[in-house]
Amino acid sequence: SSKSVSALREYNQGVQQLREGKNLDALKDFQKATKEDAHFALAFSKMADAYARLGYDIEAEHAASKAVEFSENLPAAEKYLITANHFRIAKDYPKAIDAYENLAKVSPDNPDIQFALGSIYESSGDFAKAREFYQKLLKANPKDITTLLAAGRVEIYSANSQASLDPLNRALSLAIQVGNQEQKATILHVLGAAYSDLNKPDDALQNYKQALEIRRSLGLKKGVADGLNMIAATYDGLGKSELALKNYNDSLQIYREIGDQQDIGNVLGNLAQYYDDHGKYDEALKLFKEALQIHRSLRNQSNEGLCLNNIGNTYLFKGDYDNARIYLEQALQLREKLNIRTDVASTVHNLAEVSAKSGQYEQALAQYMRALGLYRTAGDKHGIAVEAYSMGTIFEYQGRYGSAENSKKEALENLREVQENSFWMGEALGGYGNGLSQNGRFDEGAKMLDEALAFSRQLKNDALVAEVLNWQGDNFWYRGDRASAKGLYEQAVQTATKTTDRHLLLLSRLNSAKVTLEEGQPQAVTKKLKDIADETQTLGLKYLSIQCSIYEADAKSRLKDYSGAQQQLERADLQIENLGLRPLRLMTQFSLGKLFKQKGEMAEATSHYRQVVELLDALRKEPGAEKIMDRADFKAMYAEAESWQREHP
Repeated sequence: SSKSVSALREYNQGVQQLREGKNLDALKDFQKATKEDAHFALAFSKMADAYARLGYDIEAEHAASKAVEFSENLPAAEKYLITANHFRIAKDYPKAIDAYENLAKVSPDNPDIQFALGSIYESSGDFAKAREFYQKLLKANPKDITTLLAAGRVEIYSANSQASLDPLNRALSLAIQVGNQEQKATILHVLGAAYSDLNKPDDALQNYKQALEIRRSLGLKKGVADGLNMIAATYDGLGKSELALKNYNDSLQIYREIGDQQDIGNVLGNLAQYYDDHGKYDEALKLFKEALQIHRSLRNQSNEGLCLNNIGNTYLFKGDYDNARIYLEQALQLREKLNIRTDVASTVHNLAEVSAKSGQYEQALAQYMRALGLYRTAGDKHGIAVEAYSMGTIFEYQGRYGSAENSKKEALENLREVQENSFWMGEALGGYGNGLSQNGRFDEGAKMLDEALAFSRQLKNDALVAEVLNWQGDNFWYRGDRASAKGLYEQAVQTATKTTDRHLLLLSRLNSAKVTLEEGQPQAVTKKLKDIADETQTLGLKYLSIQCSIYEADAKSRLKDYSGAQQQLERADLQIENLGLRPLRLMTQFSLGKLFKQKGEMAEATSHYRQVVELLDALRKEPGAEKIMDRADFKAMYAEAESWQREHP
């Protein structure tokens, strides 16, 4: 609806450029069109689209608002199209979906409407639905560069980066053929993200740097800053912290130069994550909160939700569970309002982590289950794997060893299916191996743990290596081979010392100390165990704290401090009973049985030994846990408790 012939010509040319992915050229055409006709509403609407694709969100929202302003007296169809696009640019996804779905009913074969719907579903986290629209478009036009790029991007977001390589490489080949440098740079950048997810940092860097060079030649300052930002993240993953920090700061400087508040907030968030990953939580909180204020001032609720989520996570890492829960609940409220399933699932998962750390295990399970359902609805197999794995850990705490093994097996299968090649694959390999070991399937567990250790060393991830070494030590511990277990636990301590993971270091030290205790040296470890118990309690690591306390009490008992040991064990037992942690309850009951036997209080000893037998009988009746009595620790407990009961009925 323009009376200017030249404005219409520029507009039509811009629409074609937009379809071909030449967003920079399209933007210039729409700017010319609106110069020729200052009230050309549809040209402003398409200009908003071009700005959005180039990443200039503020300019996009400004242009979309102008389009709505000038559309008042337009025909209904054109006005509705402008309104629909405004909802999309403003990230009001439910309204945008409703509007475009109605447009699609009127024009079912319009590729622009189909692509818009795909992009809205992609932005809202419904990757399965987005994939459906993109595949439909590619069936009609297999050489559509923009849609091939979008299809590849959706696979990356779906944690299926291996599947993204085919459409992205096809798009790259076509972009090179038609000489579209802008699209070539964008595709190379997205390929970099895919290779980063596939743990191919050298390939990722190569693609990011090629994209960066093209963007510099085209004068795309924002694209340059985006590239530096991703290069920084890649360097950080490679352990090149100084290069990472430099590139983050260079990226931030460019964003400040062009006045891009949106991305200033984003890179501040990335810098905060950098400090989080290096254990500098106070620095991280400062930057996250600065980023939060920026996103609030821009009314970007999606990024506001992300910042609230990350602040909550940082408090979780610090062991400040009250503040963690406050920020995560704010994030959840906002993300539920935006209705982006994967974002909601991520925050629900983090709330489950807070519940688990603070000993609210049933609540944690319910939250993991909710997150699992959301990821299943979104078709996100990586998310499904993470939730299944996390539930498996809670099942282990509860002594549901068959359920734990099955959950961790499901996690591993999902990660293998999406060809995961990151930290989570190492975690799942090791965790499943540990689940098999706990279940008395030592040889199968050892095989998985060997694979996990090799994978972790390939990743050069010290924290993961130390975790797997602990699990390998556990495998020998359950077999009754204390000498082999001790060597692995000591390696775990040495490796964990190189990391910032306090939980991991404390666990490694506890494992080493428990072997020394079983070797008959309680005097050598009593103070160590108390120090570990105190620190775990300070950090709010409830399960580990109780475990330490039991071993410390056992050491006291061996040193004939019966009163101190009894008080400590009974206090721990009361906590455990309320939390439903049957393996730890088994430990307290067995330790109390031994303590009263040493004191010569036969009836009390019999009472506790009877509970040991009942607990072990209940644990081995769990589905899938038939072999747990092959474990040396459980076998020894059962034999002693049953023998005592026969002798002292």
